[in-house]
Amino acid sequence: MKIEKLPYFIDLYETRSYTKTARNNYISQTSVTQFINSLEEELQVKLFDRTTLPIQPTAAGTRFYQDAKTLLRQYQRIKEGLAALDRNAALPVRLCYTSKIDLQILLPFVTGFKTRHPDVAVDVEQATFKEASKALWVRRCDAVIGIDFEPEYTGQLESLTMYQGEYQALVPEGHPLFGRDAIRTDELYHYPLVMLSPHVIGRSYEGMLEHARQDGYYPNIQRTANDMDGEMFLILTEGLIGFVPDNYFPQEYAGRMRRIPIEGSHHRFQLEMKYRSGENPSLDLFVEELAAYLKSE
Repeated sequence: MKIEKLPYFIDLYETRSYTKTARNNYISQTSVTQFINSLEEELQVKLFDRTTLPIQPTAAGTRFYQDAKTLLRQYQRIKEGLAALDRNAALPVRLCYTSKIDLQILLPFVTGFKTRHPDVAVDVEQATFKEASKALWVRRCDAVIGIDFEPEYTGQLESLTMYQGEYQALVPEGHPLFGRDAIRTDELYHYPLVMLSPHVIGRSYEGMLEHARQDGYYPNIQRTANDMDGEMFLILTEGLIGFVPDNYFPQEYAGRMRRIPIEGSHHRFQLEMKYRSGENPSLDLFVEELAAYLKSE
């Protein structure tokens, strides 16, 4: 397998088109076909069902797609790391984050860090809550920022608490609770709710259900969404109540929805950075200065 050719497979999976894949990679369709055929022969599986148009990936193709993206990222970062060592330069800090909130907290610190250490590159990549733990486990990144990590991947890693807070209700204009300054738990659970899908937020979904049970209720989760934008859409179009951390509000929806505290609720969270120390000097420096920064805030 030639790792540098994996983009051919990834593009074919995403576009379902040999023509587009060839154009994206500046090669002929024949070259794409030959690579996919050789890949299937090497792996001893069929990656695509060619009896339909457009072609469709098989179950093996879908599984390999995820692994191929991880393998390609690792290969590219190995090359970057070796090139940095060859230049006697600092290794980059590779961070996986799960939401805009993570970057909002990091931004002022990273700006100062880069001023003090201009030779250290800080690269960021977004992952779902569920993917984040595994991303660190397979060394796709040096550290991950998120909530409710998967313990089988992160149980032995070091942790830095970045923020502790509570979830608040996100209520759309026109909802009976829109004008309230605070919402009681019995009022909250009287109405249908929307949450991010468990396929996206992983353990956090069960955590939210557990918090509701601790409040003494079972939530009426009417809809789930695959991302924050989708959740905002459902809140506004279907009049549902969502949840949002107390340190974040989508300003583009100001006036059309409000973030309202929930009285006496167990809906709390802890935003953490999980990492391995001793493997990347740049990361160790980054974590040391970040811990001092957070302590001073």
